[in-house]
Amino acid sequence: MNIKTLTLALFASALSLSPALADKSPIDAAWKAAMMDFEGALTDEQHTTVNRIAYHAAAARLCDGLELNVEEVGKQMDGLADIPGDDADDAHRMERLTNILVTLGTVKGLILAEGSLDKDKFCTAAMAAKAEEGSGHLWK
Repeated sequence: MNIKTLTLALFASALSLSPALADKSPIDAAWKAAMMDFEGALTDEQHTTVNRIAYHAAAARLCDGLELNVEEVGKQMDGLADIPGDDADDAHRMERLTNILVTLGTVKGLILAEGSLDKDKFCTAAMAAKAEEGSGHLWK
């Protein structure tokens, strides 16, 4: 599964849409262009974490009543910065961190754009996710 599919599935889930509907986004060309840059930079699991952080940050920006839990996001980002079993030098680690931050910012921007297309529905879904017990959301 590629990063676009993972991101759109997360977004579709948040909006209670099918991934097929999310694939028909008016900004699909922007998603495709952005995702081309990220293939191979992170594992699918790491992309899922980045997407999750981006979704929660975008929802906190768009929706009243949601505040990002920066401490939890920081813990998750720390986990992404580590390169397990690798003795990479500082330059390699900085390149990796840069890729992660660019990916996060781009995905957050795309989710902000998608969420803004139907802000009420987006925020209703986000508030429902926050209220769901055991959802593991990243909001305070």
